[in-house]
Amino acid sequence: MRTLRIQNFRGIRQANLDLSAPFIALVGPGDSTKTTILDALGFVLTPRYNLVFTDADFHNTVTTEPMVIEAVIVDLPDTLVDERTHGKNRSGIRSDNTLTHDPLDEDSVEECLIVRLTVAADLEPVWEVVRPGEEVGDRMTASERGQLGHFRIGENSGQNLRWGRGSALTTLTQSKSGAAHALVEAQRQARDAVRALTGTALHDAATLAQNQSLLLGPAKFSDLRPGLDPAFGAGSSSLMLHEGDIPLSQYGLGSRRLLSLTIQENALTTRSMVSIDEVESGLDPHRLSNLLRHLREQTESGTTQVIFTTHSPLVVESLSWRQLFVVRSVDGVTTVNAVPEDLAPDHVETVQGLVRSAPSSLLARKVVVGEGATEVGFLRAIMNSRDNARAAKGKSISVSTGTSIANGGGDSQAPERARAFADLGYRTMLVLDADVDTNADRVTAAADAGVEVVQWDPPHALEDAIFAAIPDAGIAAILDVVIEDKGVESVAGALGSRLGSNLPQDNVEGWSALANDSEYRSALAATAKAKKWFKREDHGMELGEIVWLHRTSLPQGGLRAGLKNFLNFVYRDES
Repeated sequence: MRTLRIQNFRGIRQANLDLSAPFIALVGPGDSTKTTILDALGFVLTPRYNLVFTDADFHNTVTTEPMVIEAVIVDLPDTLVDERTHGKNRSGIRSDNTLTHDPLDEDSVEECLIVRLTVAADLEPVWEVVRPGEEVGDRMTASERGQLGHFRIGENSGQNLRWGRGSALTTLTQSKSGAAHALVEAQRQARDAVRALTGTALHDAATLAQNQSLLLGPAKFSDLRPGLDPAFGAGSSSLMLHEGDIPLSQYGLGSRRLLSLTIQENALTTRSMVSIDEVESGLDPHRLSNLLRHLREQTESGTTQVIFTTHSPLVVESLSWRQLFVVRSVDGVTTVNAVPEDLAPDHVETVQGLVRSAPSSLLARKVVVGEGATEVGFLRAIMNSRDNARAAKGKSISVSTGTSIANGGGDSQAPERARAFADLGYRTMLVLDADVDTNADRVTAAADAGVEVVQWDPPHALEDAIFAAIPDAGIAAILDVVIEDKGVESVAGALGSRLGSNLPQDNVEGWSALANDSEYRSALAATAKAKKWFKREDHGMELGEIVWLHRTSLPQGGLRAGLKNFLNFVYRDES
């Protein structure tokens, strides 16, 4: 497949998607229409002829406009481009995905078929092969669509563990009568086994019915007895795979999905397209890793195209940035964004770093990049505290807005990572210190890419901003936490060295009286940075919890303004 166009289908009002890569991992937040893309692909290429549609399949249930799903397919089987089938309906597609009527008019044009599914208000699906710009094409049969080699692995994968109509097991069965013959013989033996039974409660009921029938005389019965209906189970779908005496329907979801994939792969003799919804579903880590390796190898062989969705950080971190495609849906318009090919080499490394260091954030809707571990813990504590307050009032929380907090990796890397998230289409905020100016160009580049930037008043780091703003009670609470972790001797020695005083270890409350307020607060901030009191995420969270408790006492500007911008970003009502 090269492109997929979707119009008026479920959560998608409009989408024009380039899905030409051989290995595509669709990532993004929940409800971004990732699964809807796979459903659309499955419908337009399905080998089934009896799909049932309802009004709920139309975008916002509006049936006045038709539902249209259109896929452009290349590398076609000869049987489909024969003049007796759709050879006369072939079109051409250029490398930039523009279409042309004649597949042979340019060297760079690739032969393709445009397959269109249309469903109008009468809910009757129509599959056609169309030419560029044409409203009506030639009908395409279910068997012709089956030659395109698309199969879907999803919750209904169990159907391919049965010998039913259209199942992959039936395709693998060389003799088309094999399943039917097996069932006929089994049915005969089962009927004989039931007939051989005697003296059961079933026979008692049959004898009673025979005797009572004499009262009305419907017919003269002499040997009413239980038996199997000759038509029961005659359909091949009654046959399914067993492991010994255990039907595979009793096995776990992961095992069923993997076996279904194996069967469908082997049932196809042509190039194939595989789509998988939530590839990680039912699989433990080692089987998931092996499946991803297998799928990559299939695409590298040139015989298979793979498109799947995932909500698993484990999947994301195992992929290359080139295999990630971010799905976004805004006002019914769905986009799928690959990482731009023209990124500078050093920025490419930053994007790949995101895949490894922040896979969970790639599954979010919004991302806040904190400069380091301190900022991540601090911001997470503020957000969690605000979530609790909002939940108590019945308001939405950060989970609803799809916000994730990611570690920027330091003052030089954080702006690059924030810019990378923005380049991938994420709404992004960068929160970082203002105590260095060596990253000024990177911060500017991030802002130019659409990143919202929060920096404390220069030349403040987060510790400076906190100790300058928090009330005395907050300082006391912070010192209690630090002393519990580092010990009073260590804290008194480090802080006393800054102040040029011997601080009494038995009178922590009296430390502030040994210097003026400004000097004391500056010494606390400088000592906290030098001794790395909060350079761990859990310590940053403790800091954030204390600041939250004293938030109403913070002066305007500085820390208070930065936190307000952060919280506005998290809870802003964005669809």
